[in-house]
Amino acid sequence: MHISEGVLPAWLLLAGWVLTIILLAGSLWWGKKSTEDMNQKIPQIAVMTAAFFVACMFRIPLPPTSLHLVLAGLVGILLGPFAFVCIFIGLLLQALLLGNGGLTVLGVNTFVMGFPALLGYLVFVALSKKTNFAISGAAASVFAILISTLILGVVFILGGITFGSIDSVQAFASQFSLLESVMAALADSPWLLTFALLIIMNLPLMIVEGIISGLIVPFIAKVKPEMLPEKKKQTA
Repeated sequence: MHISEGVLPAWLLLAGWVLTIILLAGSLWWGKKSTEDMNQKIPQIAVMTAAFFVACMFRIPLPPTSLHLVLAGLVGILLGPFAFVCIFIGLLLQALLLGNGGLTVLGVNTFVMGFPALLGYLVFVALSKKTNFAISGAAASVFAILISTLILGVVFILGGITFGSIDSVQAFASQFSLLESVMAALADSPWLLTFALLIIMNLPLMIVEGIISGLIVPFIAKVKPEMLPEKKKQTA
């Protein structure tokens, strides 16, 4: 999900920073308004920021590419409005300490991962009123990664980014008749092909993060239910 320095036009970098600053201010206002005791929330934000930072460090080789965990859905579920702040801090530390992404592209990267985390929180709140924590947690995480993937596709298209590994993606898809047919059908539509490739490449990540949240959220509901937004409306 990280976009590197030097690949996006200046106007898109500026737009990313404008959106991120607006969402940072809005999420802080929203979070403070909905939180009774900030002293109890700060340690939770720190722990989830550390978890997000570490998760993004580990890459999983999945042909034709490699993926790293994002945990946007889980961060959104556990932090609510503060999820955007958590992801901004985590990405800032990764840029400064590890060289992942960069400072000029930090606004775009934060929006790509942070905005879906906020949406994942809203999805979890809505679903947890109707179903159990395992299903609602898994669905929220899958949804968050899907939205991140779609936003990333928009950024790629607006920034004029093409897949450097398009040949390897096509070679991988050729092993499966369905994928090969999809790519052939979209060959004349670069925009749709970009979205299709990104979704195909991130589908394993959606599944993995859905499973992780589907296991962790019910556990937290049992041992630390006050961390969940719908703790008073449902038992695990």
